[in-house]
Order: sequence, then C-alpha cells, then structure tokens
Amino acid sequence: MATTFQIIALSSLDPEGCDTRDEPKLLYPDALKTAQELKSQGKAFRVFAAGDYTDEQHRSFVNLGAVFAS
Repeated sequence: MATTFQIIALSSLDPEGCDTRDEPKLLYPDALKTAQELKSQGKAFRVFAAGDYTDEQHRSFVNLGAVFAS
C-alpha cells in the first residue's frame, strides 16, 4: 500500500494543525504540490503521513517549512 499524506494548514481555529478529519489523503506528488501552494501563499502547515515514507519525501516537506508528524 502506498504512503498517503495529509497536508493541514495551521489556522486560528486549528493552530496546531491536528484536525485531520476532513482532509484528503494524498499520494506524494499531490501532497507536495499542495504543500508548495500553501508555502507560496505564506501559510504554515503540518504534514501527516500514513505508511512508510522515504528520507527524500520527508526532506522535501521539511525544506518547504512543514511541521512533520506521523
């Protein structure tokens, strides 16, 4: 099974970005695109991963400024 990611924007309603209930589970390319879009908008975000992810995947999110949780 492929690793899925949830990209959660931090907000005043969810400042820690922990509410994943309504967020889609994305495969890496779509998750990375979402993270890049949030960064370009100046928004902070948290990444949740379900499954094993590679060091490269982890690094790509961290380089965008993500807070990473798994």
